[in-house]
Amino acid sequence: MSEFNLEKQYQKYLKLVNLSESNMHPIQKKETKRAFMGACGQMLVLLRDELALLDEDKAVQVLQEMNNEVSNYFLSETNQLN
Repeated sequence: MSEFNLEKQYQKYLKLVNLSESNMHPIQKKETKRAFMGACGQMLVLLRDELALLDEDKAVQVLQEMNNEVSNYFLSETNQLN
């Protein structure tokens, strides 16, 4: 299966966040996958419609900034649990 398969990426995400579909309530399973696929779809639109317009150096910078934003979000979420 290709790395560019969203189902494979979804399964990797579940492992990353320590979730197992077999242990999830059916509604949680449905809504988690819906949120993941929705986020992937929006990111694909962003990459196609906006990022593709940038020169390579700026595109790399923007991707790093978005990666930092995601990292900061999850760090903040983790800190709220403590």
